[in-house]
Amino acid sequence: MFLGIIFAILVAILWSIGEVSYSRLSRNLDRANVYLYQYLVRSIVYLTVVVIFNISLFTTFNLNHFLAFLPIILCDLFASYVINIAVSNGKLSVVSPIMAAYPIIDIFLAMVLLKERMTILELLLVIIITISIIVLANNQKKTKNAPHPFKGIIFSLVYMFLIAFSTYFEKSIYIGDFSVYELYYYKGIVYFFTSMIFMAIIGFSPVKLKRLNLSILRGSIITPIGNVFNSFALSFTNMAIVSPISSMYSVLTAYISKKVLKEKLSLKESICIFLILNCTILLITIGLA
Repeated sequence: MFLGIIFAILVAILWSIGEVSYSRLSRNLDRANVYLYQYLVRSIVYLTVVVIFNISLFTTFNLNHFLAFLPIILCDLFASYVINIAVSNGKLSVVSPIMAAYPIIDIFLAMVLLKERMTILELLLVIIITISIIVLANNQKKTKNAPHPFKGIIFSLVYMFLIAFSTYFEKSIYIGDFSVYELYYYKGIVYFFTSMIFMAIIGFSPVKLKRLNLSILRGSIITPIGNVFNSFALSFTNMAIVSPISSMYSVLTAYISKKVLKEKLSLKESICIFLILNCTILLITIGLA
């Protein structure tokens, strides 16, 4: 369990840096190139993990196992698509806490699918987080860094649900005869072919292929490395512990975005973000109790 918590903390750090880097990339590069390099770099990271730790997987392809992992892969695939729309349309310091609130969905999934009970305090915390998200959505105004803020809120909510379901599916599947390495073997394959689709889109469109540079690499590589550590954390300890800790990357993201992206928050936005973050921390405390 201790190793899982350490990995979850490392995930929070990597995701915060990755999200800020990705936000800057998505605002300075056309979407076709962003998606191409995002999926290509992820496939390289994931398949490299397999090469290092379990290269024998390249000699087999288990269709049943691939289909079992497919819900996780599809959730991740669509999440990596919608995050670009979310961060390029809304303030990162606002959309990040919303995207990071996915543990509240995991709690509901545990209640409905695993028949776990929720205390009155947990339910109250979830309600506060939900109301804060709604207030943030209604408080958004167009700025230079947030051309369509309400759109950013909507897609950050979509992202939150996708990551919640992906986390739940991944944790549930480790109970069976499946491994982290096998998941990333199939993830790497799917992401590679997806990147080739965007390569073809660029080839048949007026958009020009951009050369890979340090900025593109930094914006694409940090988050998938965090994803790998998150999977190891889930395989080591309970989802109720890992998810809230990993989701605290939004605390660092909010701080970095104000320093790097020069984003300003209103008093109402600051209060809502404070409530989202602190309610999530309380959910962590309850989960560890």
